[in-house]
Amino acid sequence: MKNGNKLQYFLYYQDLEYYQEVYPIRVSIYETYNPGSVIGIWAQNSEGKWYQLWNGFPQVVPHKPRIFSPYLQLCNFKTKMIRLEFNHSLLDYYTELDAVLLIGTSELIVPNNLHNQNLNDLSKELGYLKQSDDDIYNLTPDYLKANQDLTVLKKTLSEHCKLFKSKGIDNISKGKLVSKIGQHYQSVPPIEEAFKSLQQFLQEDFPKLIRDIHHSIPNTINEQDNSLQERFSVASTDFENQPCGTFSALPDETVLKILKNLDLRSLCCLCRVNKHFNNIARDALLYTSLNLKPYWHCLDTSALNSLAPRCHYLQQLDLSWCGNYNMIKYQDFINFLHISGSVLTHLRLNCCQFVNDAIIFEISKVCKNLKELCLCNCMGVTNEGFSKLENLKFLERLELYRTTIETSTLCSILKKNTQMRHLNLAGMHDRLNIDEVAVELGSSCPYLESVDFWKAQTLTPYGVRALSHCTKLREVDFGWCGGMGAPGDSLRALLFSCRYLEKVFLAALRGLTDRDLEPLLLCQRLQQLDLLGARSLTPDICYGILLFCPKLEMIDLSFCEGINDFIVQEWRQQYPHVSIKRSFQVTNSNMI
Repeated sequence: MKNGNKLQYFLYYQDLEYYQEVYPIRVSIYETYNPGSVIGIWAQNSEGKWYQLWNGFPQVVPHKPRIFSPYLQLCNFKTKMIRLEFNHSLLDYYTELDAVLLIGTSELIVPNNLHNQNLNDLSKELGYLKQSDDDIYNLTPDYLKANQDLTVLKKTLSEHCKLFKSKGIDNISKGKLVSKIGQHYQSVPPIEEAFKSLQQFLQEDFPKLIRDIHHSIPNTINEQDNSLQERFSVASTDFENQPCGTFSALPDETVLKILKNLDLRSLCCLCRVNKHFNNIARDALLYTSLNLKPYWHCLDTSALNSLAPRCHYLQQLDLSWCGNYNMIKYQDFINFLHISGSVLTHLRLNCCQFVNDAIIFEISKVCKNLKELCLCNCMGVTNEGFSKLENLKFLERLELYRTTIETSTLCSILKKNTQMRHLNLAGMHDRLNIDEVAVELGSSCPYLESVDFWKAQTLTPYGVRALSHCTKLREVDFGWCGGMGAPGDSLRALLFSCRYLEKVFLAALRGLTDRDLEPLLLCQRLQQLDLLGARSLTPDICYGILLFCPKLEMIDLSFCEGINDFIVQEWRQQYPHVSIKRSFQVTNSNMI
């Protein structure tokens, strides 16, 4: 996964389903290449709701494989669905995982000492778990002894813990208040005594707490709220006629300029201050650009409906990752488009399972001014649905990674969108005739700046040569395109024509030669070059690229058999500003 220019392209997730439900104790992530990008671990309960077990920041760690096991919050429900979130903003190259180990129990086990919230706390107190000062977020820094503390702890569980059968809490009727604060309830251990105490709190103290909150500005919003509805919909009776101080004396236009710097969560907090702020924080001018991706775990139909009246001037919307597991129905999003989609110019729906042919049809009718459309991993759209995009005329970015669009349909879309600048067709394998697509790009899209054909098996030298007409190209990915074979003069012609190239990915093109790459010496803007697996290359061409490409930041020479490690070490010393990647053989000495 390559770095883009904006944070949006640094964020990814992966859902993992295990064959058996457990109460999670530990998640161990086997990071084998470029570790440090995991920022979140989530678990899904039986009702399809997600809860965060751990979150952190991207890390800068040694370039060694490791087993990463961060400290998890107590989870008192069984799960077999785990989601990992990644942020690659601190990486200069892609990351690789070998496996993700979920360790848990069939019944909930709680330490006798309430000071220890879970088994990791207990293991640490007993001295079984030893953390490293260099990797403070990781419970398993020692590869050879990973998770041995749990093995030792297992032998003494009866001395230090209680076993709670799941029927204890499941059979207790949940009141309305308990259901309403679902996340807080899930965090309480399923002990009947604790449940009685919780009920007393909910019936007596909790309403008073809510009244107090309504009379002050909240500093935080619980990130684990099951629904954004409560944040978006606030009754007018909740507000007092409180003075706004000197702030209320400012013209609304000035206040709006200030509030434009707030994110969605902050605007929702502002709505709870008083009537004046509630009104101004709902102004449609504050909702011209919405990134709902961070709220994927709680954005549902009611939240979307609450947002719609504020979005009459909405131009940019990122709904990626949202609405899955039936949290949003396709009809609900169509209704949202009717209310808020007429002036949209940028729309991202990556990995949205609810997207289907009907939604694409509405997009083609309602969003006539669309410039960017991202539909990566939208497997619910058929080729017939994609054909409706021919009605759009102003597309500049189209992302169709792992979709089912067919060649003729895509070529028709490209023919009618001559301003196309960015096209992502990665992961299509042999579904498309990439040569035909390349010919259409060369003929209809002279302003093309980036094209991603990663793993397209139908790209041949014929298609590569056709792209040479797109002289404004800045980024190309032909990695793992097995149909290219020996590129002949086609790649040379492309590189010679495109002097503005910044990123060139040619991974696993074993037929590459020095002659093919010679035109790169003229690409003064080159920043990243992937030559993984180019067995015939010599040190001469690589040294030339290091010498004549002053902006080069990264070059991958993994599995380049004609270049030895001694030369690479010399280059690393001579060009410290360039990250030179090499493959490695995993041995015990490589492990932490």
